[in-house]
Amino acid sequence: MYSSQQRPWTQSLSLIVLVPLLFIVGGWLVSRILPTAYFGIGQDLIVLAVVLGFNHYVSHSPIKLWNSQQPWQQALQLLPALIFLLLPVSRNYVHLFQLDFKPIIFLYLGYILLIGITEEYVYRGVLLPLLGRALPHRPMTAIIIDSLLFGMSHVLVNSHQLALSYVMPQALYAAVCGLLLCGVYLKTKNLILPMLLHALSDVSLVVQFMTHTHTQRALTFSVQTTIISLILTGGFFIVVAAVVYWQIRHVTIEEQLLV
Repeated sequence: MYSSQQRPWTQSLSLIVLVPLLFIVGGWLVSRILPTAYFGIGQDLIVLAVVLGFNHYVSHSPIKLWNSQQPWQQALQLLPALIFLLLPVSRNYVHLFQLDFKPIIFLYLGYILLIGITEEYVYRGVLLPLLGRALPHRPMTAIIIDSLLFGMSHVLVNSHQLALSYVMPQALYAAVCGLLLCGVYLKTKNLILPMLLHALSDVSLVVQFMTHTHTQRALTFSVQTTIISLILTGGFFIVVAAVVYWQIRHVTIEEQLLV
């Protein structure tokens, strides 16, 4: 029999192993059924469906999908994410509106929205409360673990498709994004907000798809560039972690997400 403390860790580890496997196996299945343009959509739908089932039957994490209370207070909690997550990629919105219109852009926009929904449901909606149960009264520790696992998943999923020199800095940057999105969810109890922020941060994917700059050759860094990127992003991770720590200093995962 598992103790009450062991069970959240067992469920957390199960989800941590399950999600990358779903991306890999789901991708393999989808590649044999759907055209290339729908590969990512099919892959994410498989992951979302299985994790929905996992949470319903196994982990039972309460999903705080929408919160209509104190909208202005919620808006204030978006500021760190707006500054550190969206402002650095704001030029992508300019590029997006400069693109020649093609109907396929709606497919790509739908895809980044699905990415936001899937990954936020998995890592913020289900995994973060599980880590909160496993690490009671230590919300920042749970957030850091959640964010690093979120970043690591990008390595496991993308390393067989893209150069590791490109994937590693991007994975660490994803961990930075995870910190900010955890802070937003924990303070607002509104999963819709990190889902939308996540989708908005991925607008660069739409630009890459539309301009065909997502090729293996285009997405490759030199060793020197990779090292510099990792150092700078590592420093950025520390700064953002301090900001999120200040943001959540008066709350815990138990009182915000587990009631």
